[in-house]
Amino acid sequence: MTVMGKVLRIERSSNKDGAGLRTVVFLKGCPLRCEWCSTPESQSASYEVGFLRSLCIKCGECAKACLHGLIHFDAVDGVSAEPLGCAGCGRCKTACTRSAVRIYGREMSSDELMEEIVKDDVFFHHGGGVTLSGGEVLSQPDFVMDILKRCHGFGIDAAMESCAFAKWGVLAPMLDYLSSIFIDVKIMDPVKHESYTGAGNALVLDNIVRIDSSGKTKLTIRVPFIPTVNDDVENFEMLAYFCSGLRNLLAIEILPYHRLGLETYRNLGRPVPFPEIFPPRREEIEDKIVPLKRLKNAVVRIG
Repeated sequence: MTVMGKVLRIERSSNKDGAGLRTVVFLKGCPLRCEWCSTPESQSASYEVGFLRSLCIKCGECAKACLHGLIHFDAVDGVSAEPLGCAGCGRCKTACTRSAVRIYGREMSSDELMEEIVKDDVFFHHGGGVTLSGGEVLSQPDFVMDILKRCHGFGIDAAMESCAFAKWGVLAPMLDYLSSIFIDVKIMDPVKHESYTGAGNALVLDNIVRIDSSGKTKLTIRVPFIPTVNDDVENFEMLAYFCSGLRNLLAIEILPYHRLGLETYRNLGRPVPFPEIFPPRREEIEDKIVPLKRLKNAVVRIG
């Protein structure tokens, strides 16, 4: 029996999301609200409408086409959409003659998604595979579990990128079908973590320890390097101490802050976060992650 899920997009031939060339499936919906999030369109589990300001000619046709009255038009400010209530019908997108409307989110069955995945079969037999990402994968456990089982049945290597913010009972069964898992550790200080993401990190850290203890899959920890947020040496000292107790940790990847998602905030009509922050230089990162480099049980990579 097929299971329904909400997919944000599918990217093909990625070489940064696991071994070999990967087909990466980004799912919609995330329990965290990281202030630096580079994919704001993935946070809500609902459909969302965005507008490319550079293409919009302020004709108002999209607002007329919306059956639910969720798109508002102003001759001076242009168009805006309410954040909730979109049914994803696409009438606004069809009405736009300049391709300025974006619908974020697509409901797909597991049958439909597998049809898309197997199109890349040629890569799966040469060291590649499928990586499920987000948003947060664990926000759609039934859908994800069905996809993982189907990939296993086809002999397709499966990996997962997650913030691990879910009950262990949700995550644990998935490990049997994963060759590798990438877990984000945003900030080690629990109070600071809650301040910047909307939730504490105890559940995340506990799940990492459980994954490591299971020994079922290759574990990589990913750390976003955000200037003025988590780039202090103390954060990396705490992380190094935590990681030193892990027995099956493969690598720690440092992901430098970038500004690639800022335009999407504008498309969605949201304030741009951290407008004063710019990507850090490699030398800055190297200086701060010295505690991690002293670890003997994991490789540390930047990028």
